[in-house]
Amino acid sequence: MVVCQVIDIETTKGKEMRKVIGIIGGMGPMATCDLMYQIISNTKADRDQDHVQLLIDNNAAIPDRTEALVRGGPSPLPELIKSAKRLTVAGADALALSCNTSHYFMSELRSSVPIPFISMIGTTVERLRENSIKTVALLATEGLSKVGVYQKELEAAGIRPLVPDEKEQKIVTEVIYDTVKAGMPLRRPERFQSLLDCFRDRGAQKIILGCTELPIAVKEYNFNGDFIDPTYELALEIIRYSGAEVKDS
Repeated sequence: MVVCQVIDIETTKGKEMRKVIGIIGGMGPMATCDLMYQIISNTKADRDQDHVQLLIDNNAAIPDRTEALVRGGPSPLPELIKSAKRLTVAGADALALSCNTSHYFMSELRSSVPIPFISMIGTTVERLRENSIKTVALLATEGLSKVGVYQKELEAAGIRPLVPDEKEQKIVTEVIYDTVKAGMPLRRPERFQSLLDCFRDRGAQKIILGCTELPIAVKEYNFNGDFIDPTYELALEIIRYSGAEVKDS
């Protein structure tokens, strides 16, 4: 008996060049969904097979990063490493974190698995440098602002970061924790808009939405500002790294 197998050349064309991307998520779950949505919506695709193959570990058991960095809470590193290893075993060729603050633990994560990481922070800073931005406002979690991961990379690229003071940080924290993470309405959105306006008046050419909950709030409440969204920048880098094509803007 002769078995004839018909192969769709167009479907398999270039498939051997595609990379599988693993996303360590759950920080928070809505932000993980936003990253996946941005990857899908920015991929040039005429059919399912043109999209990026993703492995998502929506690990909501990862302890809060700011609690660990600022208030001595449980370290998220053990759970982050578990996720990285799960995704590696599952077949990921590279990993990404759907959380800015978790990049503080990047060196330990990189040493825990044999595959590379695509850095959300590094990608964002590179985009700012390419566009000759010299001054930015950094809106992030209290933890990330205090440990200075973004600030170090920005300053190394010749970019001056402006960060909220203690009173202003409380407004940012309310948007992140009491609103998006808690699934509750923002009580006084005008306070956050005023903060955005203040940073523009202080000379910020761009405002970094340096927590993955912030782009969600910006879309929900139609805040105005000259933003750079690290989730979006990471999504584009994931598409390129995988071997898929970025949709024309």
